[in-house]
Amino acid sequence: MEKLLIDKVNLTIENYRAAKEDLRNDGDLINHFASLVFTHYEKEIPFEKVKEIRKYIKSTSSRVSPFRGEMLYILSLLIALEETNEYKLIEDIYETMETLKFKGFNECDYLILAAFVIAKYGYNKDKYEIVNKMKDVYILLKEKYYNITGEDDYLVCALWALNDIDVSTIDEFIESIYTHMAELNIKSKNGIQGLTNAIMLNGSSGHMYKTIEFILQLEKRDIKLAQQFLPLLGMLTNNDIRKSSDLIEDVVDMLCEEESEYEYYMDKGFRNIIAITIISFSTISENRNYIDELLALGVYCFIKSKNKGMFAEALA
Repeated sequence: MEKLLIDKVNLTIENYRAAKEDLRNDGDLINHFASLVFTHYEKEIPFEKVKEIRKYIKSTSSRVSPFRGEMLYILSLLIALEETNEYKLIEDIYETMETLKFKGFNECDYLILAAFVIAKYGYNKDKYEIVNKMKDVYILLKEKYYNITGEDDYLVCALWALNDIDVSTIDEFIESIYTHMAELNIKSKNGIQGLTNAIMLNGSSGHMYKTIEFILQLEKRDIKLAQQFLPLLGMLTNNDIRKSSDLIEDVVDMLCEEESEYEYYMDKGFRNIIAITIISFSTISENRNYIDELLALGVYCFIKSKNKGMFAEALA
């Protein structure tokens, strides 16, 4: 492995160990999320800053609002990545949430991530126009794919709106991508939709083929993925598919050798996503927005899936 990649792996491990100590109440999955997003920018986690942001959000939002629990932990980490104006960003998120609720979106944890990206990336744009566009896109998805479109699609609809992708273009491109996705062994219809949505953000049929090739490579090597992270995968695919596929096992081996938590106490699909994310941080040359937010969505959906499974098991 190249030194840059080795350094990224080491920083990920160091950040995880520190998060496990200083943010132990967040839980292991969010600790891993924290380690990855700050490794993305070659930073250590600013724990005091994160805690101050959480304290501020708790004091300025209702106890029964969705700004609590795991979403509070994830949101505070995303906000802590900002160099300045963190508290103005929080106020903008609150304001955007109110606009989204006024337009008929359900007040929920997923809506917070949508409000975050609109507040962060739409600071110099007309937020009302973005929200209206997001509503149009969501209605289109709901009409076409009623059974699998829900609150967890709010984030990607917001990202489409931010990028001003025309609704008719979205309609045509979705049909094309869904046709090509049929050859993949993805059992979850939500997974296919999430992957499709993320590929659309790149706006390139060439990127679609690279993503399909990458997933097929992973299937051949029996490298399993957590389905909740397929939208992220749609953003992370790079030009050197075979090299990235080869590196996944090397990165997983290094993680497991250096820290037992990666080997004995982790879902393999989640561990492989960690490896793919670290590799992408080292090999994607162009600056791609939204990786952190799609990673946040994947982690949150993964947590909810785990909790749902545990609840069902307890009732059995």
